[in-house]
Amino acid sequence: MRLIGRDHPRAVLRTEIDRAAQSHGGLVLVAGEPGIGKTTLVTGAAEEARRQGALVLGGSCWDSDTAPGYWPWVQVVRALRRAAVPEEWASVDREQLAVLLGEAPATRAPESFPLSDAVTSALVAVSQQRPVVVVLEDLHWADIASLRLLEFAAQHTWFERVLLVGTYRDAEVAADGHPLRPLMSPLVSRATSVTLTGLSVAEVGELMASTAGRAPDDALVAAVHQRTGGNPFFVEQTARLWQSGNPVTAIAPGVRDALQRRLSLLPEPVGALLTTAAVLGREFHRQVLAATAALPVPHVDRLLDQAAQARLVQALGAGRFSFAHDLVRETLYSSLDDVGVRHTAVVEALAGDLAGQAIPADLARHAYLAGDRLPEEQVVELLVAAARDANSRMAVEEAAGHLRRALERSTSRHRRMRLEMQLAMELFHCGDPGDSATHFTAAVDLARELDDPEALARAALTRYRFADLDETGLALLRDAHARLIGPPPDEPADVLARSLSVRVADLARNGQDDDALADGLWAAHDTTWGLGTAAHRLALTEELTELARRRSDHSSESFAASLRWVALLELGDPRYLDQLQSFVTKSDNWGMPRFTFASAIDQSIIAAFRGRFTEAEALMARAESLGAGDHTGFYMMHVHLWWALWQLQGRYDEIDKLDLADYPYPGLLLGITALSRGDTDAARLHLASYNPGDDRFQRMFEPLWQRFRAHFAYATGDRGMAETMRAELAPHRGQWLVSLYGCDIGGPVDLWLGLVDLTLGRCDEAVAELTAAHSSAELMRSRPWAVEARRHLADALRAQGSPSASLSAEVTRDAASLGMRHLADHRSANEFRRDGDVWSLSYNGSTARMPDSKGLRDLHVLLSSPGIPVPAVSLLDPEAVPSARLGGDPILDDEAKAAYRRRLAELDEEIDHAHDDSRAAALDRERAALLEELRSAAGLAGRTRRLGDEAERARKTVTARIRDTLRKLDARHPGLASHLREHVSTGSTCVYSGQDHFRL
Repeated sequence: MRLIGRDHPRAVLRTEIDRAAQSHGGLVLVAGEPGIGKTTLVTGAAEEARRQGALVLGGSCWDSDTAPGYWPWVQVVRALRRAAVPEEWASVDREQLAVLLGEAPATRAPESFPLSDAVTSALVAVSQQRPVVVVLEDLHWADIASLRLLEFAAQHTWFERVLLVGTYRDAEVAADGHPLRPLMSPLVSRATSVTLTGLSVAEVGELMASTAGRAPDDALVAAVHQRTGGNPFFVEQTARLWQSGNPVTAIAPGVRDALQRRLSLLPEPVGALLTTAAVLGREFHRQVLAATAALPVPHVDRLLDQAAQARLVQALGAGRFSFAHDLVRETLYSSLDDVGVRHTAVVEALAGDLAGQAIPADLARHAYLAGDRLPEEQVVELLVAAARDANSRMAVEEAAGHLRRALERSTSRHRRMRLEMQLAMELFHCGDPGDSATHFTAAVDLARELDDPEALARAALTRYRFADLDETGLALLRDAHARLIGPPPDEPADVLARSLSVRVADLARNGQDDDALADGLWAAHDTTWGLGTAAHRLALTEELTELARRRSDHSSESFAASLRWVALLELGDPRYLDQLQSFVTKSDNWGMPRFTFASAIDQSIIAAFRGRFTEAEALMARAESLGAGDHTGFYMMHVHLWWALWQLQGRYDEIDKLDLADYPYPGLLLGITALSRGDTDAARLHLASYNPGDDRFQRMFEPLWQRFRAHFAYATGDRGMAETMRAELAPHRGQWLVSLYGCDIGGPVDLWLGLVDLTLGRCDEAVAELTAAHSSAELMRSRPWAVEARRHLADALRAQGSPSASLSAEVTRDAASLGMRHLADHRSANEFRRDGDVWSLSYNGSTARMPDSKGLRDLHVLLSSPGIPVPAVSLLDPEAVPSARLGGDPILDDEAKAAYRRRLAELDEEIDHAHDDSRAAALDRERAALLEELRSAAGLAGRTRRLGDEAERARKTVTARIRDTLRKLDARHPGLASHLREHVSTGSTCVYSGQDHFRL
């Protein structure tokens, strides 16, 4: 069976055995802590030696004052006598060996030269016939005489086939005052040394699986490795506990005994210091340990050196140390009977100059474990500080744990209310809405018990910001408004929340309550979204930044810095880039996972905004690698950021794979994507989910809805919606549509205003607005939106009657360079195709569907042969014979006309001579019929009509029906209508002269 993690030591011993079998022996010393696997290693080596025909002899030292001298050698000689053949035993000095074995009285000192020579000679004598391997275990317990005999034998058997192997605990022998320390040095210098250390993480997993019969998961393996330091004995005992259903945090009896025995060998001052260190935790700082133990730092350093020599602690650098493994610390900690006093001493030691050495979580743990020995307020403050620190590391579950302990220790109802709200927020981010709602309710109940309108308002605002708004939340907002301000107006929930937040902030400023002020300002910021609010939010971020610095709240300062660039961008202010860089620099300096995560997200947004799509994807991947994928607050943002990135590039297949099940407005994203694909019917269905009158409507999505509605008005030619959107957008020229705390940048307001004006036929205004949109995108360094603006500017110029071909070519080229695939190949995406009774018409990324008509068929014929004139009569009747298209013979020739004249003359004469009225009436009817036939055969001014002369009628009919179709198309697809109106000529011949290609 393979010895896990010991391939190299086994190879060393095998080499020594092979050499002893072939030529000469030597000395091998195997060192390591208890349980590290020394015995297992040499046992395997002994079996290998026996397989090669060697005689293996063994002896173990005994940790007892009653053990006789030379005890390990007594065992070796006894084994030698049993194994030797009579001839071999006859050649040894049996008198001296009998003395060693206690079978004869000693006539001289037992440690004398003759005895050592006798033992060595006996080994050499037997080795003449076969190799001899002598294994001496636990040399750290050997008597001095036994160790001297080992040195003698090692020196005098070098050229014989005798291999000596010893095991010992090097950390114990190396300790000051150990009697064998002077004797081990010469042995070590002569020996081949093998020092065993702990197993690696992977090897611990392999050993656990071998011991327990099933493979543990990676997290369990890592935990066991940390607790045991990779010590194989400890790992096996822990694995057996795990196999039997016990937690791996338990300490097996055998492990505890081994550790206690090892610790008992320490000098009393070292043991006492390590016991104090056990209170500090697995890692500790030498200065903190000195302050807690009330000892001078130099004295602590000397004691720690001894502990390090014993391999119980290890130096980490910069004054920090750690226990070799958790089991040592836990064994020491379990021996304490004054735990609370010790933890109190730690907190008091860290209250002064050493405060910077304490990790917030550790300090909070000490304060909590101190029990009632510390003031309640101090304990709660330390726990809250630890929760804040954990939150900055995105360790939301840890933060929730600190807050639960703070609640456990807090008796103040005001403080408990704030803690309940904080805990509810953390649980919301942990993805536990049920537990979160429970604590929100507890906070509200406490606020009502206090009969404090301001406290109730803060609870209502916190619940509004961090929980789904339901009837209970809405009722709470109205109740809080009634108590703090007055009867609530009949307004949406976000309006009530904004009023409450402003009032809470004002009261907090007057009362100099920074906690309440922070609640009020953040609520004011989060309830103030939509066009026209960016300047106000910018001012709020300034005050929030100042407040965060006053409170040393890096998390709030970071968020304020991030939201500041968002407000600047929304205002169309190019200084947003400087603000972003300032935020990134601060985040990097703080070096906390939450700030690093936020920095990566913000940089990804702006990289996409500027057209650096590969960089944006890399930054998104970096954010995801920080482990925030399961964070409730990140889920929606994660989905939206990928959608926004892919939407800019036209990567619709990837968008189709997004899971929008839990996104608050899936129809919003699907609708915009449908419009980009040209599917106005699907977009219309998704637009139906827009309901701003719902109290649960999230105002931070409003700019995105405005983008959707403006685009829909343009794509479908909906003039009513276009008028509505013009009224909403016109007051905010020069700004940008920004939603979802900056996660969505929906383009310049001027771009969408230009499209709705184009829909309304305001071509001059549209050209001016789209020109402004392009200028703004260039100023803000957003290449994708600059391309979008120029793309639609080309449409507006065509509608205006101005040249646009060169601009369209630039759009195609720039879109291709950026990777905006939906625009780079928009020419090949143009479509003029009939499907049954419906035509699908796509142009420049927009699509409309229209019912079949003769005008659409005419246009289809022209588009199928660009640049080739088509006779109007051919469009009028594609089945007509060629003669009908070119004209033909006269309807009446001269002979026919003469016959008509003769008959008319005859009729006139007969009518004059008719005496019967009925006869005269019949003749008159015949005469009228002949005249009608003559009139139908004559043209203008009596010109004779010709058979097949349909060109004029075709010209008028085809022109009329194409014009009628284009008028209808204005309402459905104004861009295509403008293009066709510019490039389709009608008359006796019709032609399409445009350069755009259509799939037909």
